[in-house]
Amino acid sequence: MDVLIFLGLLIGIALLIVFWFLRQQSYWRRRGIPHSKPIILAVLTKKHIVQILRETYQQFKGTGPFCGFFLFATNTALVVDLELVKKILIKDFNYFSDRGLYTNAHDDPLSGNMFFAKVNRWKRLRTKLTPTFTSGKMKNMFHMVSAVGERLAATLQTHIGNGDADGAGRVLHMCDLSGRFTTDTIGTCAFGLECNSLSAETPEFVLITNSFIQQRRHNKIVEGLIFSFPRIARFLRMRIIPQPLHNFYIKLVEDTLEYRTKTKCRRNDFLDLLIDMMEHEDAAGNHVEGLSVNEIAAQTFIMFLAGFETSATTMSFALYLLAQHPEIQTRLRQDINKVLASNNEQLTYQCIKQMNYLKQVICETLRMYPIVPNLMRRAQSHYDTGDPKYYIEKDTIVIIPTIAIHYDPQYYPDPERFDPARFTSEEMQRRPACTWLPFGEGPRNCIGMRFGKMQTSIGLIYLIRNFQFSVAPETVIPCPLTKVSCLVSPENGIKLRVDRVDGALPIRRTWDYMKSDT
Repeated sequence: MDVLIFLGLLIGIALLIVFWFLRQQSYWRRRGIPHSKPIILAVLTKKHIVQILRETYQQFKGTGPFCGFFLFATNTALVVDLELVKKILIKDFNYFSDRGLYTNAHDDPLSGNMFFAKVNRWKRLRTKLTPTFTSGKMKNMFHMVSAVGERLAATLQTHIGNGDADGAGRVLHMCDLSGRFTTDTIGTCAFGLECNSLSAETPEFVLITNSFIQQRRHNKIVEGLIFSFPRIARFLRMRIIPQPLHNFYIKLVEDTLEYRTKTKCRRNDFLDLLIDMMEHEDAAGNHVEGLSVNEIAAQTFIMFLAGFETSATTMSFALYLLAQHPEIQTRLRQDINKVLASNNEQLTYQCIKQMNYLKQVICETLRMYPIVPNLMRRAQSHYDTGDPKYYIEKDTIVIIPTIAIHYDPQYYPDPERFDPARFTSEEMQRRPACTWLPFGEGPRNCIGMRFGKMQTSIGLIYLIRNFQFSVAPETVIPCPLTKVSCLVSPENGIKLRVDRVDGALPIRRTWDYMKSDT
């Protein structure tokens, strides 16, 4: 009898779960909102998220401000109207200030970073960390990044040597090289560490950071359940950061903090700012609230992850596009050389601002390959869009399909074509706001945008100045995107032929450039 009662309870619970799931899947149909096909889990599809977003956007654009979308077991609205995009990101940001990502700082310290953080915690961290990324701070870090750019060019020259026997260049893996470059720049600018990734045979920093992108702690089904039921996941003390990655960054921060405390070393870098924000006791012995060691580790982790992956992949895609369009590559090289020649071959922070065509190339690359293909927000409360049918209930996940907007011919005619001229000042003024979103928009945009643009620009300057990139037999066109990650990333990297540019003059640097720039 007891066994029968137990089986009955199990069957009853199973039926309740099935009933709840079917009702949840019929949410948009019951509301009369156009929606994509319900599927048990988004992860069951073999399509890349980029393809799903573009197809859904194209299918439902014009039917209303948003359409119903099925992301795991959550009510999700995919925005297809640009005016609503503007409201969510800027005008009515207070309704949508939470990204809706899973965070569990107590049991999974690295998930307590500013990108994942809930609203109140995010506001506190954003206010304190914003001074790190001002233009003044970028100038202070410029010479460090430029020094790594020199090493990048020297490393490439070592790899290609004298070329093949027939005088041709060598085929190189650009994602690997650009990843080593961005790792070294972030290591020196954030921690004062010489990662030496460009010269290392097996660069530890690159491998450990890549592990989070390519090897997740859980499979996609478990990740979907964590995302859909965050309260239950936190109750069960579930974590999303792989243990080796957790151990690496916690130890890195602890060791660096110990060293700086003992030696009184101060570099005025990202870590120093975090140290200034640490909890401590004042002269009177009173406890002053601040960041714990784990919280500092979380912020350094997200800076390394975001700065490493986004800039490295952007550089790789830029070279991939330039290799296919040699006339654009030649014009970019001429623009770089012209600006450097007018500055006595000296690369300064102000030089980059003068390289307008470089800016256009980077912007167009990020239009075609935005590393984060969508922006996500969670509704903090009930939101009225102005149409009584199209309200957004509290806790609804809202997705803004960045990649689909970037390929909308209404804003970018012939969107499949690589055309840096789309980003002249005149063309940008003609387009509505929020049609270019690789760094987000509004109060919760990417805090490290200036640094990301700076290190990408410096890396490309040293590469394009000294080397010619062209398509090789190993270059895959079009470039397939990896389905392992939700980011836009090449599946098997990008391989290009690299030749030395004849007569390229060395780029001069000076340690006192700031005296003339400030």
